[in-house]
Amino acid sequence: MMAQARLAYIIAVRRIISGWGLELILFLGMLMAVALLSSAVIFSNLLAEAALRHALSEATPEQANFWVRVFSGQDAPPTTEGRNSLYKYTLDFAEDRIAARVKPHLRDQGRFFETSTFFFTGHPLLELDNEVRPRGEIKYVAGLTPERMEVVQGRWPQIVNPGAPLSPSNPLEVALDILGAELLQLGPGDEMGAFPAASFTDPESIPVKVVGVFRRTDPDDEFWYGAERTFSYKNDQWTIVPLFTTEEVILKQIFPVYPSLYTDTTWFYYLDRNSVRAAQVDDLLNSLRSIKYDVRANLNNSSSRIRLDGLLEDYKEQLLLAQIPLFLILFLMIGILTYYLALITGLVVKSRAAEIAMLKSRGATTGQVGSLALAEGLLLATPAVILGPLLAMGVVKLLGKVFFGLGGGGNLSTVPVELSSSAFLLGLAGGVLGVIVLTASTLFAARQGIVEFRQMGARPPKTPFIHRYYLDIVFLALIGLFLWQIKSQGSFLVRPLGSQGLELDWSHLLIPLLLLLAIGLLVMRLFPMVVGVLARLAETVGPSWLVHGLRHVSRDPIVPGALVVLLMLATA
Repeated sequence: MMAQARLAYIIAVRRIISGWGLELILFLGMLMAVALLSSAVIFSNLLAEAALRHALSEATPEQANFWVRVFSGQDAPPTTEGRNSLYKYTLDFAEDRIAARVKPHLRDQGRFFETSTFFFTGHPLLELDNEVRPRGEIKYVAGLTPERMEVVQGRWPQIVNPGAPLSPSNPLEVALDILGAELLQLGPGDEMGAFPAASFTDPESIPVKVVGVFRRTDPDDEFWYGAERTFSYKNDQWTIVPLFTTEEVILKQIFPVYPSLYTDTTWFYYLDRNSVRAAQVDDLLNSLRSIKYDVRANLNNSSSRIRLDGLLEDYKEQLLLAQIPLFLILFLMIGILTYYLALITGLVVKSRAAEIAMLKSRGATTGQVGSLALAEGLLLATPAVILGPLLAMGVVKLLGKVFFGLGGGGNLSTVPVELSSSAFLLGLAGGVLGVIVLTASTLFAARQGIVEFRQMGARPPKTPFIHRYYLDIVFLALIGLFLWQIKSQGSFLVRPLGSQGLELDWSHLLIPLLLLLAIGLLVMRLFPMVVGVLARLAETVGPSWLVHGLRHVSRDPIVPGALVVLLMLATA
């Protein structure tokens, strides 16, 4: 076996060197097959990445980000230890069963922990009628970093004596935003009282001391999406001034005084719009669905708002629509490349018909002749498989920059073009296709020996097998029936039973290829007839070389007819 393989390799190398002209054309055909098939995958991936980046970059904060809220009410444990334990459980739930599922795609997280509304006392402006008096929640905001807020007066609150109860000498330290300080007319060092506005009968008032005034550095930062009512505001009905403090103050100073106080905890999750790749969309969708179900089923008094899954579903549907022309071209390319390779290998094998017949006459089996073609095909296909995907990546990268730039999507021209394993595999399929076509053509020609070869050279060419038995008419009828069945199904897209998404009906992608195949069969059937008519017309007015040439083509129309069909397919 090794000796036969070595001999096949030596003969294949000598064949390639001696007939380098046809071999070069065959190699270019294989290279084109590999490059075109690889480029289909690469461009499909580029299209998916560009569409995803566009969808995420154009998404509003409400579409790209999401939040989960937990309300602690009367069913919460009415003790300090119980409230702290419940709060810790919700924190662990949010970290382990929400954030952990989407952490690779998160740019940032925020947490807003707030109590129910408090009334204020201690100043005439604060002690108006309950309908109009200022009020506000006590809040903790995780993420109020120096990049997002600036303390313009005083300092940030802290807990001075964690174990001591609230008293005039140990007041609750809070900070106000600039508008809140103006509405209450208070600043650092001023003190007041506060008590719950509802759910308590004659509640105890706690001492509050303003220790700082701050402002947000960028109120339009996406971090503040969904937090429009988190800061001070005034309308025709209410004057709302939140009191900002630390998480420790609420847990260790507020809960001991009001253990049954209502609280809200809201987690905000901010998507890193550049971290999501097209191949990760399905996993991200599954994670979002799991979060929705888990929050609804296992987190009491909870709610959530997640619109990112809808955005990604729309992206997948639009991408599928955009990929239909690409898939159509891919199917056409496969058909045309197969035909082109068959034509080129047919010419190569025809030029070697005498050599093949001689090998058969000297005892070579059909399998041994086929092994020579296999070795030759592998020698040509190996560099094509290596160079084809690289060539495809360069072409796609260039076309991506040009098309996205002309389309006004300058930011999309920077979408990375990657050479995936799928591109290599499809390119490998193109190389294997070339090897199979070359080997099959050689095996078909190896059926005849030296006697049959000389008989064929001494006799006029026979009518092609497919025309002799009118198989092309049978194929045309079958193609027409198949096209009728496909068209009766309707659209390219179908919605399978039990699924809410659309899927591509791959059978519809065969329509252009089948139409071209049908036209090619008609051309091959009508071409010799048309040439024969032209030969008769040229007998009276044309030169003899033209008449003899047309007659020869009409009697042996395979090669020129195949070139006509190839030109037609390439134009299509």
